[in-house]
This record gives sequence, C-alpha cells and structure tokens, in this order.
Amino acid sequence: MTNEFTAWCSQYYHLTKLLYEQDDRFKNLLDNALPYTGQKNLSDLDAIIACNRKVQAAKAKVDKTFKEYTATGRTILAIMRYFEIPPRTVLTGKIPGELAYEIWANEKDEVFIIKTRDLPQEPENPNMIYIKCWNGNKSEEDD
Repeated sequence: MTNEFTAWCSQYYHLTKLLYEQDDRFKNLLDNALPYTGQKNLSDLDAIIACNRKVQAAKAKVDKTFKEYTATGRTILAIMRYFEIPPRTVLTGKIPGELAYEIWANEKDEVFIIKTRDLPQEPENPNMIYIKCWNGNKSEEDD
C-alpha cells in the first residue's frame, strides 16, 4: 500500500504554510528596506546593498517555494481528475501527530487546503506505554 496521494496533499499543506511564512518575511524585509536618498558615504551604500540582497534572497525563496507549490497543486489536480473527483468535493487527510486537514479543488482548478484540527503527537517509542492520569472527569492535559 502506498500513501502517494496522502503524501502529495501533506506536502501541499506544508508548502502552503511555508509559502505564507516566506512571503510575510519577504514583505517585512521589503517594507523595511533601506532607501537610497542620495547618500554619498560608501558604508551607507554598502548597508543599502546588503539590505537589498536580503530582500532579493527572500524573494528568490518565495519564488522557489511557489514553483514547488504550484507543481504539487497540479499533481493533486491530475490525481483528482484521474479518479473523476468533481470540483468542490472535500477530501480529508491527516498528517500523523500533527493535524487533520481538508483539501478540495474548485471549477477553476484552484486547490485549497485547510487545517481542521490538531492531532496529538504520536509517541516516539512505540514500545513504551504512556499512562494518562485523570483528575476527576478532566485529564491533566485539559488544564
């Protein structure tokens, strides 16, 4: 049994999250970039150049992640078409120990994914037994 479609969808979720984070960083760097306002001191110009290089590097990361995000979305759409899954059909999946999500595509071939809930982390050692202590009707984790 392969988990190919699940893996593509999980990757799409991670890429979506990463893309938002990288885009926020890029926008922050761009908004706070040092402007050239006629400075004549070389060290001031060096600082502006260094700042611009950071902005360019952040933009390159966004572009690279967006390219991978787009390719992953196209693969998901191809799998949905193969199985003749109609637009707006919500599929559910899990990233074990992390979250559950829903994924769907619309009529314009846009793929959407949202987290529906957090999942408890799986134990690192499957041979270890974990015991939950109860405090009345409420577990200690609920506090």
